[in-house]
Amino acid sequence: MKKNLLHLLSLTTMIIIFASCGKKAPNEAKYIPKDATIVIAIDSKSLGDKMSKGNIPLDTFISRLQKNADTISAKNKQYWEDFKNSGVSLDNNLYFFMLQKGSIQKGQSNIINVMATLKDQAKFEAYLKKQDGTKDSAIVKGNNYSYISSENNSMIAWNKDVVIATNFTSTAKPTFDSTGAYQMPEATDGKAAMLKEVERFFNQKESESVASLEVYNNMFKEKADGYLFGTSSAALAMLSTTPLNLPKLQELLKDNYSASTFNFEDGKIVAKGTSYTNPFLSSILKKYAGPTVNISALEKFPSQNINGAMLASFNPELFSGLLKELEVSGLVDVFLNKQGLTSADIFKALKGEINVVVSDFAMGMQERNVPMPDGTTYKSTTETPTAKMVFTASIGDKAAFAKLMDKAVETGAVVKTNGGYAAGEILKSLNLFLKVDDKNFILASDSATYVAYMSGTGKSNIASDVVSKMKGKSVAAFIDINSILKSVMSTTKDGTVNKSLVFVNNTFKDFVSTVDNFDGKGVKSDFEVRMVDTKQNSLVSVLNMIVGLVDGFKEGSVLPSNIDEKETMK
Repeated sequence: MKKNLLHLLSLTTMIIIFASCGKKAPNEAKYIPKDATIVIAIDSKSLGDKMSKGNIPLDTFISRLQKNADTISAKNKQYWEDFKNSGVSLDNNLYFFMLQKGSIQKGQSNIINVMATLKDQAKFEAYLKKQDGTKDSAIVKGNNYSYISSENNSMIAWNKDVVIATNFTSTAKPTFDSTGAYQMPEATDGKAAMLKEVERFFNQKESESVASLEVYNNMFKEKADGYLFGTSSAALAMLSTTPLNLPKLQELLKDNYSASTFNFEDGKIVAKGTSYTNPFLSSILKKYAGPTVNISALEKFPSQNINGAMLASFNPELFSGLLKELEVSGLVDVFLNKQGLTSADIFKALKGEINVVVSDFAMGMQERNVPMPDGTTYKSTTETPTAKMVFTASIGDKAAFAKLMDKAVETGAVVKTNGGYAAGEILKSLNLFLKVDDKNFILASDSATYVAYMSGTGKSNIASDVVSKMKGKSVAAFIDINSILKSVMSTTKDGTVNKSLVFVNNTFKDFVSTVDNFDGKGVKSDFEVRMVDTKQNSLVSVLNMIVGLVDGFKEGSVLPSNIDEKETMK
């Protein structure tokens, strides 16, 4: 039974690959509960079309992924042929959805599901009766559905419309007696809990499913290869496992949704999403709207080899406003007062602009002085990554910031100077340079990089199209994948690993991710991975990379025949 369930799950990949026609079935949404933590829908037809246009030989692709293709490929092909005639539709969307439940008594449980459309119920039942893992299992009739289950908290359930494979896992909450001794938590009856959930899938009202959510339905109006829908149920489930009883916090977390689409386009993988907040959270985000990123922090960085950057800009009053709206600011201040601080000190200390830029990443031997408890130091030389780096944060309220820094002085991380603060022994042991005045907190990889950055005369080589994507955003991040991988490959001694990195490096170029400010309805985000081959569809590029890696590891080398080994370091 377990083996068959694993086969069914693994075949989801094949379903995506082989499907080549059909349309979405909105009727499937009624089987997915409204409190699902996450829902992923894959458009099989769209992906199948892109693979066909990319001239991917599907049978070869599947067989080459097998560890021993010559001996078991035929068996797997026959299994696939049987599955194609099992009554499961390969023409409609494939769904993954997960639910998370929690209680302070029993801990947290996860219910993971894979759902496909069923076009012939009789064929599917006949198919199960022929499989080694299920032919001896009894088909049980439930309320408007049938199912077979195993002893490992897994089951397959179906009706005339859909088939759902479900797996249930739970994490018991640890308990202790009055003496502090650990008590074995009471085991959760996973099979009963799983059956209860599956019963709900097949019998819930439409108003209890994602089909009743406008946000979910609107997501499918945009043509995409896949869809990702999330809810705040996971946060509520986690909250339910704690002794906290904060009604306002529950109000803040409930009924928040996110809807995203992703597409494999020519030369790039693109994802676009929107987070839709409930009225309570929306009012807070609207009240404390933030500015946009300071793009000059990236443009003036003194290097022609930028590896990555993260820029963020926000209204620091948002955090104090959250505590106030949740009616817990007084509780937080009681704790902070013991440290000589208040929540206002923490949130007023910064102005709301944080930037991190990294360049010239490399691997090499580095020596550093490690402080010992007795006050002495010893020198340690290890192979570690090195890079030029600058972390900046604009200072808000000077008095509040000074309070925080004085606490850091007590730990030895920083020292106080006439003009502000500098690195203490702990930061120096990490070869970091710190300069703090009444306007900026700047942590750099070294003093030379700091001086060059502060001079403002430097100019990075960041591409103009990347800068354009990052401008006007609340949060923006960029990583140059090629520059990092080339540095790693230059020192990697393991030939197999090094050659495998060549495939990755020849596939992915970089990525840019951005988040907008709240627009009155939600928060939009964009994620884009750019490929080295700008003309080929990104799905085809990824699959070619996977085939190359699998072939290489199987043969003891992951270097493709058309790549000269001498070229791997270029």
